Amino acid sequence: MATNFRLTCYLCGHEHRAVRLSPGQKAVCVRCDAVLAKGSRLGPDTALAFSLTGLILSVPAIFLPFIAAGKLGDLRISRVLTGVGGFWDRGLAGTGTLVLLCGCVLPLALLASLAVLHAPARLGFRQRTDFGSLYRAARILEHWAIPEVQVLAVLVALMKLGSLVDVTIGPGFWCYCGMAVSLLVAEHSFDFDTTSPFPAAAENAPEAAP
Repeated sequence: MATNFRLTCYLCGHEHRAVRLSPGQKAVCVRCDAVLAKGSRLGPDTALAFSLTGLILSVPAIFLPFIAAGKLGDLRISRVLTGVGGFWDRGLAGTGTLVLLCGCVLPLALLASLAVLHAPARLGFRQRTDFGSLYRAARILEHWAIPEVQVLAVLVALMKLGSLVDVTIGPGFWCYCGMAVSLLVAEHSFDFDTTSPFPAAAENAPEAAP
């Protein structure tokens, strides 16, 4: 069933009439073949549920102990932002800022954007605001919000430090992992055709491919 929205390609700007996608189908631009939308395999509420879950998990992930390392009675407890401060203290402000943005700020911004874009359609609210800018921002943020990379970096560090010091994984790390997984699921389940912020219909319909 077609909707009363239109979907604009984020690469070439070509407008399409949005259509309902079956699970696993993709809508591609008729001009440049860019993927515009994906039919979620987990249900229409998946993106909203996991984006809200990620936002909730981000609070303990930031404030609870992340990693505790000690030897000979000297114990140091780190939190998710401790590494950023370490980079700044060693004169690596650029690296610290990049870690802060890609590992914390931008993932939270993307989770919030997905939640706001999906909430009106899924909760039955009447959309009164044009979310065009937020829609385009979400497409950009998905390339820079990479908390899973920080998780892998921490795991590599633990493997190297495990033989030198006593390492204990704190609850903040597990909450951060949960946030990262929630972001990945929400991002890949984001149904752009039902949350498109553009109110009018266009002539061309996006191609649906399995």
